[in-house]
Amino acid sequence: MNIQFEEYTLPNGLHVILHKETHVPIVAINLWYKVGSRNEKPGKTGFAHLFEHMMFQGSAHIPPEMHFQLIQSVGGTLNGSTFFDRTNYYETLPSHYLEMGLWLESDRMGYLLPALNEEKFKTQLEVVKNERRQRYENQPYGLWLEKILELAFEPDYPYHWPVIGYMEDLEKATLDDIKEFFRTYYAPNNASLALSGDFDVEEARELIEKYFAGIPANQNIPQADKHFTGYRQGEKVAVVKDKVHLPRLHYAYHLPGICGNEIYSSDVISGLLTGGKSSRLFQKLVYKKQMVQDIQSFVLPMTDTSLFFIVATPRPDQTVEAVAGEIEEEIYRLQDEEVPFAELDRVKNQVVAQKVRDLQSVSVRADMLNMFYTYFQETERINRDIENYLKINEKDILQTAQNFLRPDNRVRVIFVPEQK
Repeated sequence: MNIQFEEYTLPNGLHVILHKETHVPIVAINLWYKVGSRNEKPGKTGFAHLFEHMMFQGSAHIPPEMHFQLIQSVGGTLNGSTFFDRTNYYETLPSHYLEMGLWLESDRMGYLLPALNEEKFKTQLEVVKNERRQRYENQPYGLWLEKILELAFEPDYPYHWPVIGYMEDLEKATLDDIKEFFRTYYAPNNASLALSGDFDVEEARELIEKYFAGIPANQNIPQADKHFTGYRQGEKVAVVKDKVHLPRLHYAYHLPGICGNEIYSSDVISGLLTGGKSSRLFQKLVYKKQMVQDIQSFVLPMTDTSLFFIVATPRPDQTVEAVAGEIEEEIYRLQDEEVPFAELDRVKNQVVAQKVRDLQSVSVRADMLNMFYTYFQETERINRDIENYLKINEKDILQTAQNFLRPDNRVRVIFVPEQK
């Protein structure tokens, strides 16, 4: 698949990526800001995610909630998301409403502060606190990732805390904190804008110039200054008592950041272990030995370092120790012997097929274009992504497993039922 696009940068630093696709009369507008929970500090966590909520509360020329109403009234969809390294906002709408979508995004980039007030802040702060209660604190196993991050990273390292932040930090947050966060990071020279779909390129250029070029840059955006060096420093284990019926085992292995080639081989390893009913751990623990209720593995890619997860829920008649022994046996297999070509080829084909399916969507294409620009500073890499998976060979799998999937390079969090 070859995705054609053009890109340029406005004088104020906003990077623009244009990908024209005329098969369907819709357009995806996708805006990435290079700010996430990684840019927070201990004691002031959760600001990036809280500000995502604030971005939908109106700006100087748009009343509260009107952003949603305008997009949805023409049949469009929209949302935003916050991650460790970025925050994005996106909408997909009929092509002839492109100007409206660009105006909405530019107004909150350039003119959000005049519309922020204490009432909006307090309302959204309560929304976020309730989200934390419902999705994390009151959810079975809900704190699993938070516990892993706290074990995997030192307290002052910026992946130590969850993206949603800690409740005690949210309760101490102020409107001035949020305004300062916006002034620091929500600037055009800290953002990239991608359009994908059915639009006229020259018209799009004129509209982007009209709505975004006048927004001033911030020349004093602080850079993240801490980098992960904690590979192979010994296993860390935590046992968490929770209101659950069954125990659950969580492994997390340290990996290099998203720009490392190990991301590709780790993704393939995940497919080998739990990618479908023919995968190794599914066949062994679900189908043959019937030891687990469910099992999955996946990669959490981040800029500075990444994590490889294995999560398993033992059946009521099985112990955590027995399941852990079987999982580790399969990890040792990956370290001791090369994966047969046919098995590796099958998994790579599965991964590539999923990538191709995802890229059929203009909204996914816009998001991926932004991702490759933001993380790699190389948008063209989108056209080599599938090739990078196809190049993975038996030795790559062996080397990644030997170097990173080892006991002294991991943390384990085990949830167990509270004793009544």
